[in-house]
Amino acid sequence: MDRRDFIKASCALSLLASSSLLALPKTKKILVLGGTGFFGPILVEELLKQGYSVTLFNRGKTNPHLFPKLEKLRGDRETADGSGLAALKHDNRHWDWVVDTWQGSSKAVADTAQLLSDKVDQYQYVSTISVYDKWDNIGIAESEPLNPLPSEKEAIITDNRYAIRKTFAEKALMEILPERSTFFRSHGMRGARTTNPIHEPYWQVKIQRGGDLVLPADTTYYQITDMVSLSRFMTHCSNTSKLGAYNVCYPPFLFRDYIQSIVEATNSKVRLHYIPQSFLRANNVKLIYDHNKPPGRYRFDVSKALEAGLKNRPFEALLEDQLRGYHERNPKGDFVFGHPDTKTMSSEREQEIIRLWQREQKG
Repeated sequence: MDRRDFIKASCALSLLASSSLLALPKTKKILVLGGTGFFGPILVEELLKQGYSVTLFNRGKTNPHLFPKLEKLRGDRETADGSGLAALKHDNRHWDWVVDTWQGSSKAVADTAQLLSDKVDQYQYVSTISVYDKWDNIGIAESEPLNPLPSEKEAIITDNRYAIRKTFAEKALMEILPERSTFFRSHGMRGARTTNPIHEPYWQVKIQRGGDLVLPADTTYYQITDMVSLSRFMTHCSNTSKLGAYNVCYPPFLFRDYIQSIVEATNSKVRLHYIPQSFLRANNVKLIYDHNKPPGRYRFDVSKALEAGLKNRPFEALLEDQLRGYHERNPKGDFVFGHPDTKTMSSEREQEIIRLWQREQKG
């Protein structure tokens, strides 16, 4: 190759390299409202793993030490005039999508959506299956009627129950961003984190410890949401422009199979005592919501989400996360269950119930 051919080849390679650089996709920018409590860190960690640029907007009060390298905008959504959202009013800011997990008054959601209406391409809202009016049917799909709402809109501080607040929020988003909103209706979110100590994973820890375990004998189906799987589905929906509502959880599974999977995964020598819920209730014991009241409680239809790309992780992966989180919070593994506001039992109460049941069985 002579000098002229070498120069031509070098120029061609330079042009090819330049065009390749120009063709590289830009890093997508995500605004997470909150992001440091319960589900938030799991979502943010997943976004960062996938290479997104993440901005957090919150008050800076919950776990402010998390994500020190991320941009953090400060504000308070619980201001009646919306003044707490001032940090989001930058004229030249734009995000590919925003994630909102707000469970307070829907006014905060409405105010935020209104302000961001020309700054985001998609508004993702983490909702709940509690928005459905009735759970009498097995296989409730996204088209089922939602909770009837009062005629007046919510004030920034409201006494409405959780289900009504979430329903109001969905309604507000459909009015403000009807062509850009996606709703993820979760069903008992589970993962490494908990909302507070009384929500430590009961079945998982008790089975891992071994010994005796009382379980409701006539609970057939069970259903929960894996937070990591939800996070991944949320990014998938944004990248593929999926809008509308999705029930996001595992398909219904047999409760006994669920328990057995934990036993096998932990290699536990636990002794399982299946006792009818009627007996447990008669002795003031509640270990799980009664499956039969109403029948649809653990039988929600998730086929729409599965068809849209939801890929639930194996139960073993979720179990590993839950036990890891538990032991990080309780390094001695000695957390005491049986708090009156939880559906759990202390070991002492458990032994008492087993004795009472055995006595009744003997007649």
